[in-house]
Amino acid sequence: DANIGFDLEMLDRRLRINFDLYKKTTDPLLVYINVPTSTGTPVVPFNAGSNLTKGYSFTANYTLVRKQDFNWQLFANGRHSTSKYKDIGKLLDNFNQTNITSRSLVRYYDNGSPTDLWAVRSAGIDPATGREIFIKKDGSETFTFDYKDEVVVGNSNPDLEGVIGTSLYYKNFSLSFNVRVRMGGDTFLSALFDKVENISSTSIRYNQDKRALYDRWQKPGDQAKFKAISLTESTQMSSRFVVTENTISGESISVGYETDSKKLHKAGISSVNFRFYLNDIFRLSTIRNERGINYPFERSCSFSIGLRFL
Repeated sequence: DANIGFDLEMLDRRLRINFDLYKKTTDPLLVYINVPTSTGTPVVPFNAGSNLTKGYSFTANYTLVRKQDFNWQLFANGRHSTSKYKDIGKLLDNFNQTNITSRSLVRYYDNGSPTDLWAVRSAGIDPATGREIFIKKDGSETFTFDYKDEVVVGNSNPDLEGVIGTSLYYKNFSLSFNVRVRMGGDTFLSALFDKVENISSTSIRYNQDKRALYDRWQKPGDQAKFKAISLTESTQMSSRFVVTENTISGESISVGYETDSKKLHKAGISSVNFRFYLNDIFRLSTIRNERGINYPFERSCSFSIGLRFL
């Protein structure tokens, strides 16, 4: 591990900044592989190459108001990191082949990243035929899908991710508001992949996306995002379903009140704290993506009471 950074305080200690650059090398890299259970264990570890991680992180805090009964602060933090495999060679080729058949975009190659997304590039849907056009490694176009044309089409790691928030204290009252920001980073739209094009007569009775009927290619000349519904072959994983995500979400809001009435001291209690929480109250994103049916997006509210004893 290597780390270099600085801590800064200025403006009568109202502004505090911390910044760190870091670099971590893991060599050898421990990888767990599946083996037949007849060996006595489902997985075994072995050493396969190395991994290099680099990045930076920062925090900043500024006090807008600092008085005896009133305090107001703003803060922000963020991070970014990149990783790269080294010296793996062909040790994990079986993993790569397994991920291809299991419809995963993760691959293990030298100089590749654990967060790289591998797929065949797509030029979209042919307006004349409703078929998908694939781009080969040499740049030529074809209707034939070939895993050998896979390249890196995105990276799931965001360019910057962090939290911006504010906290306010007035006498016995407190308020905090935090927003999570994600800039950059790519994601695979599995809902569109599974519920728009890869539907069949056996699965149509389950919940499907309405775009499977309304937004697919229907006649020559259509500029459509999805291939013709008359094509019965399975849709392959291509860059057509990989998009960049920028998101702002309301991570949490909390309101609190603490009382330190002397009447409580008779019961051995120094103070009582009441707090109300709201989590994941909103989400704004550059992509329209289904967040799950079995595990739905949840906006939660909670309330707590805390006792502090003498």
